[in-house]
Amino acid sequence: MWAEILSSYTVRIVLMGTVLLGIVGGIIGVFLTLKKQSLVGDALSHSALPGVVLAYIITQRSTLFVSVIGAILASVFALYLMNIIKKYSKIKNDAILAIILSGFFGFGQVLLSIIRDTAGQDQARLNTFIFGQAATMSIQDIIFLVIILTVVLILVLMFWRHIKIFIFNREFYQSLGFSGKLINVILNALVVLVVVSGIQTVGVILMSALLIAPGVAARLWSNRLGINVILAAFFGAISGFLGTIFGLDMATGPVIVIFVTSIVILSLLFAPKSGFIWSKIAERIHKYQINKYHGLIHFFETGTIDEIPKESLDFLVEKGFFNIENEVYDLTPRGKDKVYSIMAGEFKWI
Repeated sequence: MWAEILSSYTVRIVLMGTVLLGIVGGIIGVFLTLKKQSLVGDALSHSALPGVVLAYIITQRSTLFVSVIGAILASVFALYLMNIIKKYSKIKNDAILAIILSGFFGFGQVLLSIIRDTAGQDQARLNTFIFGQAATMSIQDIIFLVIILTVVLILVLMFWRHIKIFIFNREFYQSLGFSGKLINVILNALVVLVVVSGIQTVGVILMSALLIAPGVAARLWSNRLGINVILAAFFGAISGFLGTIFGLDMATGPVIVIFVTSIVILSLLFAPKSGFIWSKIAERIHKYQINKYHGLIHFFETGTIDEIPKESLDFLVEKGFFNIENEVYDLTPRGKDKVYSIMAGEFKWI
């Protein structure tokens, strides 16, 4: 089955494209998530649509280069409008994003309606930017995605320390004498590039999911930024791969989004410490340990063994938690460590 699927040149091209897109989307999505700007990706992806259509109207061409230039210009303009509205009005961020998102996307749909009777075969290609059509990817698209990934990796590695400090403590970053504007510009530019690179594959409506979901899932598994970036890239890549394989006879974009959303749901359930099921298991283990070592905790708090059952006391002595000298009980270092671990919520079965 796999050999038959992978023997198709088109499938191999689409697989490479969706995996690359998943990687770059996951990497940049981590930074958006940490900056609490998840909706920015959504707004920019929707804003790209009128840029694509306007570029076609002006040039009468729907090539990748023309579409990308139009999408970039529209996304940059949308980002500029967001900053202007935020600076000169009291409108909150979520409202600004909603206005930009709906306004630009609505304008794009109007433009599509206007050219419906004149675009001919190009109309179908332009429509693919709404929900995406990975099957139309070519080797030129792969080269473009490789370039985008290379640019993203180079800039992220070059400014890694700056980005890390800026995201987690902007005031401290500025106190070191650095301006946050440069890092902001770099991150926004990378978001625009990633959004533009993915709208043909998953479409303007679903691109935000591929941009944000891997980062959200990664945050549930680790609190370390480096691991977050690696996990998000992996989640994005595996979603692109599985979405392509299982979406051969369907629209690939929505299938990819279903897989990446499934990863988020599984992470919410099973991620260590943050996952719902793990939290329930940890809670039960904690209760078990408190019941099992109640005598140890009682002695630690009161210094007496009067209320500790003999069976429990014998068990604790056997485990090496108590020392007995002249019938006087005292906690061993191991016993103290055990009490501290229980109080700190560290779960061990012994």
